[in-house]
Amino acid sequence: MLSISPIAPLYLAPVIKEKLNMTTIFEEEDGNVKTVPATILCVKKGGNMVTDKRWPEKHGHYSVQVGYERYEPNKYERSGKRALQIQRLARNECPPLRKIKDFRVRPQDWEKWEVGQKIWPSDLFKEGDIVDIHGWAKGKGFAGRIKRWGGKRGPMGHGSKHHRREGSIGAARPKRVLPRKKRAGWIGPLAQDNMPESIIVVKGSVPGYTAHWESGGSYVWLHPAKNRSDGRFKRDPVWLWYYHKGESADPLTPIPEKAWTWKTMWGRDVRWITAEVKKYWPDGFPGYDHIMDPFYDDCDPHIAVKAPEW
Repeated sequence: MLSISPIAPLYLAPVIKEKLNMTTIFEEEDGNVKTVPATILCVKKGGNMVTDKRWPEKHGHYSVQVGYERYEPNKYERSGKRALQIQRLARNECPPLRKIKDFRVRPQDWEKWEVGQKIWPSDLFKEGDIVDIHGWAKGKGFAGRIKRWGGKRGPMGHGSKHHRREGSIGAARPKRVLPRKKRAGWIGPLAQDNMPESIIVVKGSVPGYTAHWESGGSYVWLHPAKNRSDGRFKRDPVWLWYYHKGESADPLTPIPEKAWTWKTMWGRDVRWITAEVKKYWPDGFPGYDHIMDPFYDDCDPHIAVKAPEW
């Protein structure tokens, strides 16, 4: 028989920040003064809060959902699509938050966080740490397709008359422009208000625009830098193994040389199959005992454990 057990992919420790300003710091080394370009990041009042948690038996992975920036929603947000997010936060006894993001974590890190817990920068970072920072580039206004999406230009000589033009955007059928085409438009986010609670200074530049006014700067999120040596860059595997049948046999003991640490079907993770089945049969595929499937909500927890090392 074949058994399947989910183990979490690895990613990060969660936090969301806001870009404040870029400056220059002077450091003295061996009697010489050198300049270091740096960026100041500020955390608004209220900071980051754990709003939800996900686990393999229900969601197929371990992750921690983090919310940032409390605000008072207007009447349109309380009755529109935004109301669904506000209701989910209310069920977890969390206030309305403007930014929500999921972070994949390892099982041992997943257990450290609880819903409603406040996340402080000092819990995740210390002086001298190398971090990865993600964010949108600063607003550049209305730009063409080449600048906005990195498209290629046409020939510049021989009378092509197609130097930086977009070209064809449709076909004879269906006689319309399909949505999500990469066309000219606005680049960059809009400004948000700025209420600093604490600051972080990082060496080098950060994507986004500077907070020159009271409206604030752009949002970014960061985590400890990934590298291959500490395993942070790799995903934890989904274990699959064959085991002996019988009353005295332990199903969690795999047969030697009959186990895999990574399994895909049609180029996808095996957890994708269960996700597709749930779309059409939320209560399980007809005639199939999904209680033994570790990716269902009411699975047998004894089946959804990691295979022992051998």
